Amino acid sequence: MLAEYLDQLLDTFKDAICITDREGTIVYLNRRHSELTGIPKEDLLGKSAIEMMRHGVFDVVLNPEIVKTRQGTTSIQNISTGRKLFLDGSPILDRDGEVVYVVTFMRDVTTLMELKRELASQKELLDAFQSLSSASPERTENYPVMLHSSVMRRLCEQLEGIAETDATVLLLGDTGTGKDVLARRLHAASPRAGKPFIKADCASIPANLIETELFGYTPGTFSGGNRHGKMGLVEAAAGGTLFLDEIGELPMPMQSRLLRLLQDREVMRVGSTTSARVDVRIVAATNKDLEKEVREGRFRSDLYYRLKVAVIRIPPLRQRKADIVPLAQGFLKFYCAKYRRRLTLSAEAEDALREHHWPGNVRELENLIQGLVVTCQRTAIEPRDMPFVRPVPPKASPCPDPATGVDIEGRNFKDIMRELEGRVLRQALARYGTIAEVAKQFGVDRSTIFRKMKGGDE
Repeated sequence: MLAEYLDQLLDTFKDAICITDREGTIVYLNRRHSELTGIPKEDLLGKSAIEMMRHGVFDVVLNPEIVKTRQGTTSIQNISTGRKLFLDGSPILDRDGEVVYVVTFMRDVTTLMELKRELASQKELLDAFQSLSSASPERTENYPVMLHSSVMRRLCEQLEGIAETDATVLLLGDTGTGKDVLARRLHAASPRAGKPFIKADCASIPANLIETELFGYTPGTFSGGNRHGKMGLVEAAAGGTLFLDEIGELPMPMQSRLLRLLQDREVMRVGSTTSARVDVRIVAATNKDLEKEVREGRFRSDLYYRLKVAVIRIPPLRQRKADIVPLAQGFLKFYCAKYRRRLTLSAEAEDALREHHWPGNVRELENLIQGLVVTCQRTAIEPRDMPFVRPVPPKASPCPDPATGVDIEGRNFKDIMRELEGRVLRQALARYGTIAEVAKQFGVDRSTIFRKMKGGDE
């Protein structure tokens, strides 16, 4: 009775079923098999599955391995329609334990595989964003604005007008003038504000890695690379803004690839033969004279003119003195909150800041204020705390040391050395920028530097 309805029973399965004998001849197929493979049952029954694999009809057959091992196994089969089938084969044994039939269940996993690839792509994008997070939200929100001088107010008005368009922007200015801050301001004022802002520092990425960092690579391109491939910074910035800092350092081969991106709005991963459209706005910045670089053959003229659409020239800090004290006050507020300190700038200290030449521009000012917040032991910062101000011995001191400028009269050795160390460390911090770099230059552990800047003993 059961045999009479066996075909109907097996046709109710959502999985395809294929039964072969021990030689690999197909003896049974249910209806679902034809639906998945697109091959009529009549064309397969009685044929050798092994021979059909050799002729390219199938790319995987489980029969030989199951007959040999008498154990079940699984695999993935690709068929001509583009579908992927999960194969789950099991042996049917006789009384002597020999394989007489192999039953293979076949399930369509195309959608599952596509979902897996999509999840991998989303993870890749998430990893890219996490690794590219170059500024904390706190820093971005509380960073001092640079709109106090008339020249900077006019510049920012110009920037906001450009932000409404999708034009490529070239920011020119000395090191430390605030090109990064203005690039972020432009992005925030643009219709792309809710999309990614990705910064690529062309000077810091090694030449042998810059192509894959910018454009990514396909799976299998490199031994030891990500087996799923890697998304480049250009793709990570899709829909938003790609900020190419220090673009004057970009190697010639990469200049050609960037030119294609600007011309065609297409990106091709390393190892790929096809390109993909990408919607990204390019903002570039450099402290170099690109016209001179073009004349001397170090920068492509066609790329230069592609970049030279909307040009913003940022003046050095010494040419906008009205910004100096407000910026210093902003940095002081920011770092006092960060280090839980309460400090002010004296009027004399503000005058000293205005008179300084500021070769390092806004970055030098920020590093100076950060160091003073860490090291100043009083509630007000005075000119004598600044490394570029020559110390003046107090009039009441009869015996200032001409070599150090430190007043030693009536003071113990520990206090004298603490003041001397503080001056040296503040000067080093202003020069090298971070406590870690000062420690590296001085050859000591950075905890030692931090402790001494806080006024602690060994």
